[in-house]
Amino acid sequence: MAGFATYKKKDLDLLNVVSLGLGSIIGAGIFALLGQVILLAGYHTYTAFIIAGIAAIFSGYSYAKLAGRYPQSGGLTDYFHIAFKHRFVSGGLSLIYMIASAVSIAMLAKSFGIYAVQFFHGLPPTHLWINSFAVAMIVVLAFLNMQSAGEVGWAETVIVILKISILIIIIGAAYLNPSLKLPPISFDKIRHLDFFRSVGVTFFAYAGYGVITNAAANVKNPKLTMSLGIYITLFLVMLIYLNLAYVVLNYTPHAELLKNTETAVASVADKLLGGFGYNFLYLAAVLAFISGINATFFSMFRISQALGKFKVLPKIYITPFFKNGSIGNALTTVLIILAVIFMDFSAIVNLSSAAFLASYIGIFAANWKLRKETGSSPAVILLGSGLMLIILIGFIVSLF
Repeated sequence: MAGFATYKKKDLDLLNVVSLGLGSIIGAGIFALLGQVILLAGYHTYTAFIIAGIAAIFSGYSYAKLAGRYPQSGGLTDYFHIAFKHRFVSGGLSLIYMIASAVSIAMLAKSFGIYAVQFFHGLPPTHLWINSFAVAMIVVLAFLNMQSAGEVGWAETVIVILKISILIIIIGAAYLNPSLKLPPISFDKIRHLDFFRSVGVTFFAYAGYGVITNAAANVKNPKLTMSLGIYITLFLVMLIYLNLAYVVLNYTPHAELLKNTETAVASVADKLLGGFGYNFLYLAAVLAFISGINATFFSMFRISQALGKFKVLPKIYITPFFKNGSIGNALTTVLIILAVIFMDFSAIVNLSSAAFLASYIGIFAANWKLRKETGSSPAVILLGSGLMLIILIGFIVSLF
């Protein structure tokens, strides 16, 4: 999941929407999680990405239908508000999404710390250094988002182009150098529960496609454009992820994968492209983490303040603290920092994945409630929500 821009331009076309979607989805998640998914699923990693992608497409169907019928810029929280008139139902679902966002920030910040420590070779990869980088990033971006909201400009576009380009270059380098391909890795027998867990973790790498609907108010024919934009985006993302999984599985020694699980993509970039590619990928990854954390803070702070106004959250979420930030925003930031310090990377990833799966199930519920207005197929909604629920239950069971 990555950052997104706030668009004022009218009449965005399909290419604009797909570009927004690719930038929103392909980001920090794949840089941080691919190695962990491979260790959980082995060569079933491809299946995990496909199943998570299909679940995302079903969810994208509901998103597209809602965005086509209600072309507003608020996205998920607007749909909850329209579907569920009782503020504690709509607010509760928005709160679940807010919690998912907060845990996501902790995961991205922790990943940033891991990448930052490995980039500075002289620093020991201790929890102290990793958490110091992570906390510093959280504090800086939290205060930045308490100030006046401005548009994300050309820098965001550069980040999107950079991170997608470097992944495509790595994939291309692998196919152009088949002689570097390693013998098949001998993984231990994959447990069914570990596979379920891998699917849940993999879904996080797709999270972000809902951001596409924030552009619904600015496109011509939102019903058609939103549907095509979401489906094309998710298909392209799945294609990139499957190829990247192939590259890491076949061009990374098992010992290296075990040693640098959270930076597996960087390790394979070093092998295929040398020091230049290695440094370039680190730059792309770090920018992706910054972009993702910044965009998530932007969304989370505004959702929490809205929930404060509706009295779903305590009054402190509308009590001023610093410029446009509230005391509640500051408290949330402190809680995120505590999660980074006291939880290990794997625990944060698990909590984040579960929270996003739960919040995205809320979209199915909203579309089911509004299915007559959106013209949605009840069978598709039930099939998609059933698949998402199975993934969530299997994921939770796998943790125990």
